[in-house]
Amino acid sequence: GKPAKIIEKSEVIQVTAGDPAILEYTVTGTPELKTKWFKDGKPLPASKKYRISFKNNVAQLKFYAAEMQDSGEYTFEISNDVGISSCTTSFTVLDRTLPPFFTKPLKNIDSIINTSCRLDCKISGSLPMTVSWFKQDTEITASAKYTIHFAEGSASLEIKHLDASDAGVYICRATNSAGSKDSSSTLFIKEPPSFIAEPESQDVLPASTVRFKGTFKGTTPLTVKWFKGDTELITGGACYIMTEALASYLELYAVKPNDSGKYICKVSNVAGSVTSVANLFVKEPAAFTEKLEPTHLVKKGGYAELTCKVTGTPEIKITWFKDDRELKESDKFRMSFAKSLAVLHLTDVETEDSGEYICEARNDAGKDTCSTIVTVKESPYFRKEFQSMEVLKDSDVVLECEVLGTPPFEVFWVKDDKPVRSSKKHRISTEKSLISLHVFRFDASDVGEYQCRVTNDVGSCLCSSEVTLKEPPQFLKRIENISSLRGGTVVFQAAVKGSLPITVSWLKDSDEVIEDSNIKMTFVNNIATLLVKSIELKHDGKYFCQAKNEAGIQRCSFTTMLEEVAVLPASMS
Repeated sequence: GKPAKIIEKSEVIQVTAGDPAILEYTVTGTPELKTKWFKDGKPLPASKKYRISFKNNVAQLKFYAAEMQDSGEYTFEISNDVGISSCTTSFTVLDRTLPPFFTKPLKNIDSIINTSCRLDCKISGSLPMTVSWFKQDTEITASAKYTIHFAEGSASLEIKHLDASDAGVYICRATNSAGSKDSSSTLFIKEPPSFIAEPESQDVLPASTVRFKGTFKGTTPLTVKWFKGDTELITGGACYIMTEALASYLELYAVKPNDSGKYICKVSNVAGSVTSVANLFVKEPAAFTEKLEPTHLVKKGGYAELTCKVTGTPEIKITWFKDDRELKESDKFRMSFAKSLAVLHLTDVETEDSGEYICEARNDAGKDTCSTIVTVKESPYFRKEFQSMEVLKDSDVVLECEVLGTPPFEVFWVKDDKPVRSSKKHRISTEKSLISLHVFRFDASDVGEYQCRVTNDVGSCLCSSEVTLKEPPQFLKRIENISSLRGGTVVFQAAVKGSLPITVSWLKDSDEVIEDSNIKMTFVNNIATLLVKSIELKHDGKYFCQAKNEAGIQRCSFTTMLEEVAVLPASMS
């Protein structure tokens, strides 16, 4: 804490017998403060002649009417936990009139415009006493502006609503029957700084020169400081400050976006300080934070979405180009720009939509571009597929298809889900759009499902078919030998299987059977039929049914016999 200390005191006091008198001390120090009073070295006894008080750090010993025997050396002591201070005053009570005497004269004072101030002094001398106040030579009278107070030896003048004209010399004049005495002091009026013109906020382009200007008034000398945010600025580098008596300039050269912020001008003097804030906004040039993907592969007929992300001060204009030609909004090209995302949407793309696409972002402060190469490819598709087929054993078989779409293609041949590769047995060839598989000397092991899959970057197509061997004809059941009566009808039937087309012919005794009115031949639904009506003897004999196709020939033989009717003996009847 602060030690107890006496800061205002009177060394000598003279009063006229019968007048009131006050011994007063102003003190400072950390509570608790304890007071003690002594007269001529002994503790002051209690008495009805005086009152002791200690309030608001002012200690008083107040005599109601001083008497000659009250004269002496009065000691006042003040103490706290950290210190002790004491002071002695010579107090003399005289049996005569004393002229006024300033025990505490007026002091010069500095005050701030528009506030109040108080001039005060302490006076001793015989009562009655009058106190008058003067400014220069003009007496001051109590009013709304001036409050005059005089009691118990303390005189004060309070002046309200100070303005510049209140500065000057003030006199306090104390008068009694024994004489008159003056104390004078000078009042200085200080004006705190205030802005006449504040620095103005600015929005500027990068690389510009920015000048903030403030003009102000107030009691000189004025101190000016400039800050960006909390950091004080000083002349140097890209910053220059020039301060005159009542104006200051801050210049910033070749500003960048990170120079944006609050710039503060602070003006101070003895009476106070004032600040003004101007905002600087350096526009940010348009720039891509996320560029277009370098390449886009798109399927013909499909759609593509080209997106990039842009930063910069609005308003930003986005323009799209293809191979240096500006694109306009259309059914094919749809453009959007929202929440810093620029999008070009291509629909129903054709191969001729391939090319370099460029996005340009531009604002007042600058521009940026980025680009992508778009490649449109068509999925492979078959213009002609190979069909399922039956082939002759030991023949060379060619499976051929025609493929359209965007090359290069990858071609995969598979038989029964196993890959087929070029070998002595197989030859795979691709010539422009024609793709073929040659199978040499086709045999039973080559029978199966063949599949051709064609692929490129954007899709694939598949063609498959069964390849089987042609089967030679085969009779499923022997033709029965038949006996017949003359004039009767016989029908021979044979079920045949094998690869179509099958030709069926009938032979009798090495000659081909020819159709006539009694002989009919059909071959329907793999059933061969020979119908003979009105049988005669000439129809007897050995017959063949012959079935023939590309893969072979097969015969089946049978006989027919004519039965004569027997004449039975009577005994048998």
